[in-house]
Amino acid sequence: MLHLVYRLRLTPAAEADPHAFWAWARERETWFYDGLDTVLATRWTVRTVGTDVHTIEHTASFADEAAWGRYRRQLSERGGDPAWEGRRTEQGAWWELLDASLHSDPPVPLGFDRAPRTVR
Repeated sequence: MLHLVYRLRLTPAAEADPHAFWAWARERETWFYDGLDTVLATRWTVRTVGTDVHTIEHTASFADEAAWGRYRRQLSERGGDPAWEGRRTEQGAWWELLDASLHSDPPVPLGFDRAPRTVR
């Protein structure tokens, strides 16, 4: 699997009103990923120790490089729609993109997950 990881710094507006930011992020998750069936999962985490404390890491996971490529093409196509692109770019009011990286799973199964599943 591939994991596209974005590292985001919240804007002063988002830091001033975290409830509004998280409500907006939840809504964005719904409309942004609607119809992007190559995205198998998303995950959001907040960095609490180390450099850039309180930055957000957002991960979108794909089965393989072909799925990631289809995702990139779909985003490019959607970007041609002024309404969709206008909605996408409103994210600049909430965060600054620090960087993006692409991670892959190791060639052998490793790790475990004891965390309880949450219901959305």
